[in-house]
Amino acid sequence: MQVLAGVALLVAAVAGPTAEGAAGPAPRTLHVGPHGQYAGVQAAADVARPGDTIAIEAGTYPGGLTVRRDGAPGRPIRFTGIGGTAVLSGAGGLAVGGHSWLEFTDVTVSGSTGFGVYAAGAHDLVFDRFGVDGSRDGGLVLVGSRRVRIVDCDIRGTNSRGTSADHEALSIASGSSDVEVSGCRVHDNGEEGIDVKYDDAARVKIHHNVVTGNRGPNIYVDSSSIVDIYANVVGGTREGTKAGIGLAVEDYSESRLLSKVRIFNNLSTGNAQAGLSLWVESTGTMRDLTIVNNTFAGNARGSLLIDADRFTGTNTLRNNVFGDGPVDAGPFAADHNFAGNPGFADPARGDYHLAEGSAAVDAGSPERAPRFDLDGVARPAGAGFDIGAYERRRP
Repeated sequence: MQVLAGVALLVAAVAGPTAEGAAGPAPRTLHVGPHGQYAGVQAAADVARPGDTIAIEAGTYPGGLTVRRDGAPGRPIRFTGIGGTAVLSGAGGLAVGGHSWLEFTDVTVSGSTGFGVYAAGAHDLVFDRFGVDGSRDGGLVLVGSRRVRIVDCDIRGTNSRGTSADHEALSIASGSSDVEVSGCRVHDNGEEGIDVKYDDAARVKIHHNVVTGNRGPNIYVDSSSIVDIYANVVGGTREGTKAGIGLAVEDYSESRLLSKVRIFNNLSTGNAQAGLSLWVESTGTMRDLTIVNNTFAGNARGSLLIDADRFTGTNTLRNNVFGDGPVDAGPFAADHNFAGNPGFADPARGDYHLAEGSAAVDAGSPERAPRFDLDGVARPAGAGFDIGAYERRRP
């Protein structure tokens, strides 16, 4: 019996800790609010362990939040509003710092005198049904952060101190990578809406967002590479030099390169400058740009404005509706575009779907055309691909 017991102990030692031990302590739910064990969010956050959920009763909690702990792979620390939105108000906003494996759901940050949210060097973050409601500087700011998902968010009223504010409403900056922004509303902010900047290998996807009423541009890519912008509605920039979608190389950039940006299935309308602009501040290169199946219409300074002179690689302009009239395609290989009104359904009411009999129906090229449209309709729906952001539905 002693021999068998010794063998059992040896096997256990070789096998290592039990599954429960390997996973760490059992996850807990820490309740915050009038009926919870913690009156404030900060107190719960300071004792949270990987795998814990901080359940925050709907309401307003002053003082902001400074995160001081990390989750772990497969065991994030979750901050979740219960019964509605939990509002973190106060000067400090949400300071994530370099902490990682964190998730925020049904939480809004309000009234920050600095950034709404600031993360630097963090990774594996999720912001789901998250909000920023007013901040003097940028709203949700990622610097050198990786693997971030931002979904169904509402960001408004940021950059209230104007052009002297640091960063933008939603900034993906300075080496941040593998970020996805989808289903968000980014509106009525004092600077750019969604901004990707100084990311040489960004691998960023920006899709199915509504980005309107910002100073502008509504979506902006500056000196970055590997960015997809698709199925967004952008409109109503307020500053006369700001387009709905802007591509740029600014002098702050070290690489002076913008490359591998794909823009497709977007509607850009009602902007104070162009629907789409390309701009280099002094010197810089734009390379391998693909602009396909977009609709630009109702913009104050035309559909496309190019103020850049160094392009390399393959740059494609195809299947776009330039509803504001003819454009100068500059260095782009341009084909199957339509200048003017091809027969919109109801442009006076902002409906830029294609009407029956539109000249853009079945008139596009299949080459590099997306397999769906802005509404998610499969392409092609008829005998050929339609031009513009919308594929006309067939009976």
